[in-house]
Amino acid sequence: MLRAGRRLRGLAPAHRQRPHPLITSNSGVQERKNADRSPSARPPASRGCAAVSKLFLPLLAAIPLAPPSILHAQETARAVRTQTPPRIDGDLSDPAWKEALPFGSFHQIDPVLGPPTERTEVRILFDERNLYIGIRLFDSHPELILSTSKERDARLEADDRVEFILDTFHDRRNAFFFQMNAAGSKGDALITDNGADFNKPWDGIWEGKSRIDELGWTIEIAIPFKTLNFREGLETWGLNFERTIGRRNETDRWNGDNRNVHLFTIAAAGELTGLTGLRQGIGLDVVPFFVANSERTRIDGEETHIFGSAGVDAFQKLTPNLTLSLTLNTDFAETEVDGRQINLTRFPLFFPERRDFFLQDAGNFAFGDQGRGDRFRPFFSRRIGLVDGEEVGILAGAKLTGRVGDYNVGVLDVQTDSADTDASGPIDAKNLLVARVSKNVGDQSRIGGIVTHGDPTDPDGNTVLGVDARYSTTSFRGDKTLSASAWALRSDSGALDASDTAVGGSLQYPNDVVNWRINVREVGENFDPALGFVSRTGVRQYWGDIGYRPRVNESIRSLLFGIDAQLVTDTNDVLETWQVGVDPFGIRWNSGDEFGFSYDHVHDELREDFEISDGVVIPTGSYDYDRVRFDAETAELRPVSADFSLSGGEFFDGHRTALSTALRFRTGPFFKAHLEYERNRITLPGGDFTTQIVGLRTKFSFTPDLSWNTFLQWDNESDTVGINSRLRYIPKPGREVFFVVNQTFDKSASGFEPVQQGIAFKVSTTLRF
Repeated sequence: MLRAGRRLRGLAPAHRQRPHPLITSNSGVQERKNADRSPSARPPASRGCAAVSKLFLPLLAAIPLAPPSILHAQETARAVRTQTPPRIDGDLSDPAWKEALPFGSFHQIDPVLGPPTERTEVRILFDERNLYIGIRLFDSHPELILSTSKERDARLEADDRVEFILDTFHDRRNAFFFQMNAAGSKGDALITDNGADFNKPWDGIWEGKSRIDELGWTIEIAIPFKTLNFREGLETWGLNFERTIGRRNETDRWNGDNRNVHLFTIAAAGELTGLTGLRQGIGLDVVPFFVANSERTRIDGEETHIFGSAGVDAFQKLTPNLTLSLTLNTDFAETEVDGRQINLTRFPLFFPERRDFFLQDAGNFAFGDQGRGDRFRPFFSRRIGLVDGEEVGILAGAKLTGRVGDYNVGVLDVQTDSADTDASGPIDAKNLLVARVSKNVGDQSRIGGIVTHGDPTDPDGNTVLGVDARYSTTSFRGDKTLSASAWALRSDSGALDASDTAVGGSLQYPNDVVNWRINVREVGENFDPALGFVSRTGVRQYWGDIGYRPRVNESIRSLLFGIDAQLVTDTNDVLETWQVGVDPFGIRWNSGDEFGFSYDHVHDELREDFEISDGVVIPTGSYDYDRVRFDAETAELRPVSADFSLSGGEFFDGHRTALSTALRFRTGPFFKAHLEYERNRITLPGGDFTTQIVGLRTKFSFTPDLSWNTFLQWDNESDTVGINSRLRYIPKPGREVFFVVNQTFDKSASGFEPVQQGIAFKVSTTLRF
């Protein structure tokens, strides 16, 4: 009998050693093997491999590589060397800025194509240490400038803001991303493969200040060259800017007015010239840290443990293009907890990585269609240091990332400690390895390979080998974007005494008005990537979708229509699932408000009884059911905004009604609150049950360098309340202080009583050489 059903996920913080017995793993990847499997044996996937290869390899070979240039007009800016660097305070009256060459030929992208409603002027300077960027954002109504947060790395969806990218290798694929709003909130990220991976947790060391005045607002930024990887001797970088005017939901872009590409489409960036004589110095950052912890448990009597630890991270630029990262006695005390989820499917849930060490340069390990909505991956970093939601200590780790000529390199080797886990018992110390290499081909395409070695829980080990290829162009039929990919993987597991393959490919047309994609995949019965994530094995999957979003006018940004379909069979082509979804009508206003309807029909073949909840069983058989959904969202530019989703209809041999709603409230850039509620009411012949999840997030951003965030969660599956509260202080760029409190409250006859409490204080500083 299948029992994958209502596993609750995402309760405990990643650094907690002993979760409450009622709380299930927060790893979201507890079971690698698919629970929905026919008891009969299935043959290897060789026929599927051949079929996919025949379909996609000729396709990739037949498409010509895109030329190095793009078809839309390219802007050029020039950086000027200065001997008197400006003071970074948001005031552009420094004499140094008079030396710079201003530029500002921005194009309005949304809501209409044409000239911007407000003028933007940019100046760029540099000296031997820093790149300086000064931006004057004129605004005819500065009192209406919108800022919702001062916090570092805040979500600035509704804000007046500036975002820009620096392609420091001028490879038209990868870039550094920076953003600021008028309240001084700073954000940064790493962009890989023209937006396939957006690594927001990356935190670079740089300064930025903004201020509002009678002309609008200004930004002043200093980015040390030691923060950036770049090719010494290269005097031209890729560069692009986007400005958002919040109250109008207006987007203005510096280079290009093509709606089929985005700021993250690095291939469509302009150029920054004049960068002569740049040097990075030794290129060594050493980050020592100290953590003090207090843990109190009241499950079987009260126990309190107080302990401390120290560790160090080091980052050495072996060349300007290649960085070696080392970590010793790694700690994740500041990592935010996962959001809770209740699983109503037969397959494991997916939770994203949140730990900074694994997130930094994560794009170097992306494979196949990863980063484009596909959660199938041969390497999933949450396999390292987490087993069934319990932390397994990381003694040391080394990571080599960067570029060597036309090759992109990512190598990660981690030594984990032994552990005695509640779910898996004793686990030996393990060495886990992943290596990824890809070669740039043409302007935006690549070919590559990956290998992973090691199994976090099995002493017999596991090895995965894979190859992939990707073609991409932003000049298909003139100014359209088109991409295609193909990949193949093989796993060998000593414990299973078996090996198997997985192959797949895709063709995507992600453009503004019309967009579509087609994906195919075959995953062998015994395919087992011990360091990866696969939700379903022994299957062939085919799916695709097409969307039509015609533009209307300045009030209605677009209408939304779409259809999607999915077909799943076993490797003998015996039907398992098919599904068709239709979006008959949706509308998106320029204000950001949106609503839509959708309809889904599902056919599912259950090969075994499925226990979806304790004592509630859906029997083996064939099921057809129909569901409808209504979604509405109001724009975040208002002080109060909300999301609402309601769906209902048949569900296997019963009915299901699902409600999801969120309410957002803010008081300027100082305080934000976000209340979420999810409810599922399911009635089946085998029994009825209800699931509920409540979440409340509060965010105080006192200054751009001091913030306090709290995340409270409750669900009726565990009937526990979890609180994660984090105070973050940045005394200066490169230094951080965290104070974190985690608490779990259990339901009792007298109310909620505390059963676990963890307090962590962490301080780190960056020593730069």
